[in-house]
Order: sequence, then structure tokens, then C-alpha cells
Amino acid sequence: MKKKDIRFYRTKERILNAMIELLKSKHFDHVTVKDICEKAEISRSGFYLHYMDKYDLVEKYQLELMKQVNHLIEENVKEKLSMEETMVKLLYFFLNEGQLLGLLISNKGSVEIQDQVKKVLQQNATKNVLPHINLTLKNEIEKHYLVIFFSNAFLGILQEWINTGQKEKPEELIQMINKFIPYTFI
Repeated sequence: MKKKDIRFYRTKERILNAMIELLKSKHFDHVTVKDICEKAEISRSGFYLHYMDKYDLVEKYQLELMKQVNHLIEENVKEKLSMEETMVKLLYFFLNEGQLLGLLISNKGSVEIQDQVKKVLQQNATKNVLPHINLTLKNEIEKHYLVIFFSNAFLGILQEWINTGQKEKPEELIQMINKFIPYTFI
């Protein structure tokens, strides 16, 4: 890797880390590009070399994270892991890799970003959860509302888990979810 490439990736990493640090003390709506640049110790032109604005930063981060999530889910499907094992792995993934996303969907995040996450969860629920549901659904409307239910329930639990400091282990959280909705998964 060339020296220029290394600097490029280091700058992106510094920007991401700066956003994470800022969101620990500030609401997303109050974070500015100037704040990010000061925290990352880079120039504004350095920021704009990578991103158009803070929303672009979050969107690109989210897209990359969701690619990794989809890959993780696909690998778990290939390995024929249970839905419970897959969900535990996803929670560990978010715990380790999704620090910014966690802050964005917490009470310091933004409603717009939470809506985007909800849409991604709905897409994943349609593709990866519905096929494993042990319920007889009469029509597409029932499927639609079941997807809405799962994505909102999961997001709500995830938000509460993050807002309260992630005290429970992912395994404990998934066991609780299975207890709440025991008849749904095969």
C-alpha cells in the first residue's frame, strides 16, 4: 500500500472515531463538520475529500456495515446455524463493529437515521427471518405487519440495550426475545 493510501484510510478512520467520540457527549443534530474536523485534527478540506457532510459519513458507514451484516447472515445460513445463534452473532458484531451505529440509534441519534436502520431491518427480516417463521400467514398484509413488528421490536430492544449500557450479554438478550415470542421460530 502506498503512503498516500495509508494516509487516506487513516484520515477516514480518524473522522469515524471523532464522530463516535462526539456522539458520546452530543446529540447527532448538534454535531457539526467543524466539530468532527477539530476532534479528528484534520482540515475541513480533508473531511470533504471523503464526505459531502455528516449525513454522507453516516450513510457510507451504514452501507459498509450493512454489507458486513448481510455477509454474516448469509454465512450463518450456509452453516445452517439456528436463528438464535445468528441473532447472537449479530449482536456481538454490533457490539464490536457497530459503535457508531449504536450511538446513532441511541437517544443521542437522529430520527432520520433510526428510520433508515428500521428500513434495513425490515429488508433483512423479509429476506432472513420470514423464511424461518413457524406461523401460517394468510396473506401479504399479515407478512408485512409481521416484518414491521419484528423490525420495530428488535430496534426497540437494541436501543434500550444501548441506552442502558449493554449490561446484558447478547445471549441473554436473545433468550429474553425468544421468551417473549417463543412460538415464532422453528
